[in-house]
Amino acid sequence: MDVIEIKTLVDITNTNVRRINQGTQLELDQYRNWTTLQHCIGLRAIIVYDRDPKVETIDIEGLGFGKDHKGKHKVWTFQFRSDTSDAFSENGNPIALLKTDLDMVPVILNLTETINTQRAVFDTSDLKLANTVVKAL
Repeated sequence: MDVIEIKTLVDITNTNVRRINQGTQLELDQYRNWTTLQHCIGLRAIIVYDRDPKVETIDIEGLGFGKDHKGKHKVWTFQFRSDTSDAFSENGNPIALLKTDLDMVPVILNLTETINTQRAVFDTSDLKLANTVVKAL
């Protein structure tokens, strides 16, 4: 089983706040983004992971994000394994289908992100605006 890593500039903090009476609107919206990501991944495979997404503020140059995103930003990183080794593979690319599945899926913005973006989506393909990077480790 290969490890797949998703880095995103979208807040996918796992707060475990499933209802507004369990926390704040911010925590609920963060959790909604987290579950959206999980559901997209789960379209093709059952996943296994040891840790929730971690967030760190780092210089994003060279990480594969769109060229409009520069400098230091909050980056959420999530690593997981799939129950099927080729679940996301197409034409020899082990993550091609996952990148397609995630691209343009709506998210909630203006949480704790440090980017300004024009579209409230996971963007894996736009050369200027990509806010989500998927890779096999």
